[in-house]
Amino acid sequence: MEGFQDLFTNFDTQDSYAILAIMFVALLFGMLIGFLLRATRIRKLKKELKEEKKKLSDSLLQNEALLAQQTELETKLKQAEYNLATYTDKLNELEKDKAKLLKDVYQVNQSLEEVQTSNRDNVSTIATLKDDMIKLKLENSQLAKEVDQEDQQVDNMAQMQSLYNATRKQLTTFESRLTHLDEENEVLKGELAELKSAQEAAAAVETVEKPAPPILSFVDEPDTEPDLDSLTKMDKPVLNEKIDIEEHERDDLTLINGIGPFIETKLNDIGIYTYQQISEFDAEKIEQVTRDVAYFPGRIKKDDWVGQAKELASLKSKDPSALKKKASHPTNTADLKIIEGIGPKIEQLLKDGGINNWQDLAEATLERLQEILTAAGERYRIHDPNTWSNQATLAAAGKWDELNQYQDELKGGRVVE
Repeated sequence: MEGFQDLFTNFDTQDSYAILAIMFVALLFGMLIGFLLRATRIRKLKKELKEEKKKLSDSLLQNEALLAQQTELETKLKQAEYNLATYTDKLNELEKDKAKLLKDVYQVNQSLEEVQTSNRDNVSTIATLKDDMIKLKLENSQLAKEVDQEDQQVDNMAQMQSLYNATRKQLTTFESRLTHLDEENEVLKGELAELKSAQEAAAAVETVEKPAPPILSFVDEPDTEPDLDSLTKMDKPVLNEKIDIEEHERDDLTLINGIGPFIETKLNDIGIYTYQQISEFDAEKIEQVTRDVAYFPGRIKKDDWVGQAKELASLKSKDPSALKKKASHPTNTADLKIIEGIGPKIEQLLKDGGINNWQDLAEATLERLQEILTAAGERYRIHDPNTWSNQATLAAAGKWDELNQYQDELKGGRVVE
């Protein structure tokens, strides 16, 4: 301690100044080293800061890209929700149309059953009247032989003759009614075929995948009605007499798009026979006719019956021969839908497969038809084409009576076991 005090006591010596100089140089050297170390540390920190800034910039760019993708996805989601709502509305409309169609088909079947029941009752009544007429003829014969024997039998003969004439008149009336009911029955069958085709078309346009509700199949039952030709050809002179019926001017209303044979008959029933009458329809009349014929609301206006009727009425006044009655049998050999079991979608599949007309279908093998249906998917693979070639052969040969009889024995184009 004394030596340290002596150092400061003798601070004015030359050695003391040398020590101070050395200490000052060491201090400067230490400061220089500290500065260099600090500069190195600063450079390193600046480099790390630059890298962090670059990472931050990349992160910001990625964030902006993600935000853009999120915006795009939100836009697509909104569009998908809108499309879903639109498809849902269309599906609801289709289901409503299908429900109306099924209701109309049910009503047509009910009407057909009523007509068939009425036909059977009328046939039974005619048979009974025929038996009564035969008995009356026998009694008249016997009375004719005895007329010279007793005057009293003359009065009886007159009474029997009066009863006989009344019976003849009643039988004639029933025969006329039976003929009318048979025509109405054929019209109902045609309309039922149209409704079946419309039902298949409605089911084909569904664009949203959804388990389809069970679709009822309405197929004509085997015809059990009597043969009218055999009734008219029997030895019944009474049936050959005609009843005078007031005739109306009649146009072929089926030339108007939207009117088939069934609707034409219903229009005639409410007193509408000509194009001129339809061309004069107003909104109130259209509503009344729609209600009277049980037609789809709005379809008369949509199909423009009034406009079509005006054109046909004008054409009729200029050239009546241009409006000839439609052919009683199909003439378009490319219309494969006349084959029972073939609808619009299957018709298109067959044509895509090279089967374009009745003759092509008649010559097609069962294996080829099965191949076309199988390639179209499970929905079409279940159809049975076994009778299609036979039906097409009859159609191509023009054997319509045989084709109709053959189709009466089928159900949905299949042979009934």
